[in-house]
Amino acid sequence: MVSLLMGLRVEGSTLANPVGFSPQAVEMLNLLVGIGAIVIPVLWLLRSTRLEPEDMRVVLPAPWSPSLCLPLFLGVANAGNLFGSLLARMTGATSAGSLLPSGGSALLLCFISLCIVPAIVEELFFRGALQGLMRPSGSAPAIFAPALLFALLHLDLAQGITAFLCGLFLGWLAERTGSILPGMLLHFVNNSLAFLSLYLRSYAPANAAMAYDLFLLIATPLLALWLLWRARGQGFRFSAGLRPGVEPQTVFSSPAYTVAVVFLVVLAVYTRQLR
Repeated sequence: MVSLLMGLRVEGSTLANPVGFSPQAVEMLNLLVGIGAIVIPVLWLLRSTRLEPEDMRVVLPAPWSPSLCLPLFLGVANAGNLFGSLLARMTGATSAGSLLPSGGSALLLCFISLCIVPAIVEELFFRGALQGLMRPSGSAPAIFAPALLFALLHLDLAQGITAFLCGLFLGWLAERTGSILPGMLLHFVNNSLAFLSLYLRSYAPANAAMAYDLFLLIATPLLALWLLWRARGQGFRFSAGLRPGVEPQTVFSSPAYTVAVVFLVVLAVYTRQLR
């Protein structure tokens, strides 16, 4: 729809080929598309399903430990990045690269659309709306089902693996704290670190970019393992506070979930072809 409107204003222009539009205008359009793609489905779910606003848990969290959860989450995310990159290299899969603006308002808008908006709207949809819908089935399906859909929506081998692992952690955190706000914070920090990595690869000396990436890919998983080992020695358990329910495979094999998976795959393929 946005590409159609762009074509009406400037013939031949689309989001993939924004001829006649400034970088700032393109980033603003991408920002609006990203917000609309999540907010509209959330509003539809609130009107058409049993989902209630309180099910989305946009509330202050119960006491939690950012000093433990943030390093664990970054370790999980970067372990996924490392494994996904190695697997993609082994299978010959490639990901489309992107170039950030060098500075100015275009870079600021890009930061907002890549770091701030996804951290808010994706958590609102996946850990808020979808996890809220699944919660009556128990914590396990509520955590696993949205995480799998989150991974499928990326339609990229390396990013999909990372998204699935991150989705599991953020879903668990939402169940443990009773709020999606901590997940938004962790999601934002991870996106910001990835944004900085992309910027360094675009404009910094190669050695600086490589050192930064190696630190994230190696140091953060090792730190996470050490913290987890210490926490478990002090009695920490991931399963504490989670509610029982139906088995995840029962959810994954249900007709509704199958339709959702097929729809997201088709949507992702179609969106990728438009780029």
